[in-house]
Amino acid sequence: MRQLSQLLLINLGIALVIVLITSSSIRNPRLETLLVPGIISLSYSTVIGISSWWILPKLGPRFAKDPFLRWVQLLASLTAISIVGGSAAFLLMVYQPIWSIRIDYVPSMILCLTFTLTIGSITYLVEEARYRVQAASLELKTRELERERALKSAADAKLQSLESRIHPHFLFNTLNSISSLVRSNPAEAEALIERLAALLRFSLDRHGNLVTLADELQITRDYLEIEKARFEERLRYTFEIPEELLTAMVPAMSVQTLAENSVKYAVGAQRQGAEIYIRARRKGKEILLEVRDTGPGFSPDSLPSGHGLDTLRQRLDSHFGEAASLSTRRLDPGMEVAFRIPC
Repeated sequence: MRQLSQLLLINLGIALVIVLITSSSIRNPRLETLLVPGIISLSYSTVIGISSWWILPKLGPRFAKDPFLRWVQLLASLTAISIVGGSAAFLLMVYQPIWSIRIDYVPSMILCLTFTLTIGSITYLVEEARYRVQAASLELKTRELERERALKSAADAKLQSLESRIHPHFLFNTLNSISSLVRSNPAEAEALIERLAALLRFSLDRHGNLVTLADELQITRDYLEIEKARFEERLRYTFEIPEELLTAMVPAMSVQTLAENSVKYAVGAQRQGAEIYIRARRKGKEILLEVRDTGPGFSPDSLPSGHGLDTLRQRLDSHFGEAASLSTRRLDPGMEVAFRIPC
């Protein structure tokens, strides 16, 4: 309705302009002489303008996507509207009983067609430019929203990753172990404090980065020694790492995450504890890192979203894409969790 009101005001303005132009070209203009051109202009522009306003929005979505064909279809539509609408306006003016208006059909239709094609083409260009600006603005806002969501997801993943590696109960148990050793074995308590500090520093400073396998294994050993102070002989672990792979680059806290998973689902899940085997080997152009245990195993589908393995899988994908993968396999007894990365 707003567009229709604007259209009527524009038509009225055009009629007034034509009246002013006519009056300036006549020495002694009379009211009838001035009003006739205005009425003719207003009649043509109103009938054709309303017809275009109603028809073109319905035809526009059906136009071809090719720019040249769209222009051909637009001009053909404007021509048809101009002829039909102009003819209707001509009949209304000629046969209306109030005022006698004399007007030649062919010259008026030529002018009508010229103005319709000119104004229609300009209007189309303006509307197309406005549509492109709106589409570009919407796309920019959409991309900005997606970027903000991606940043938020990355921040959430980072927080979940940190929380999955350094749970409050882990810190609480470690501090309890340190407290129990302060009097009976101060040297061991000091060693645990140093290992805990190294683990925290490594986790916070190296998060999201690639580190050498040697550094990753050292922080994994620190973690296991901290847990060993709590589980004692229930936790037993073995490293089997070829020396030539120690310089390979791996995601920080990746092997530690697998070791933590075994401590939780193998050592802590049964009274006799479990053995953890950490092994690395080269397989073609890939490095395969495996963590096995002798625990009861677990179902990967039962792990909650944001679990350490889930976060590690996302980090592997972020670093290496499809070139890396994480897998789980049940053993008899035990469980194996492994990931492969390109070397």
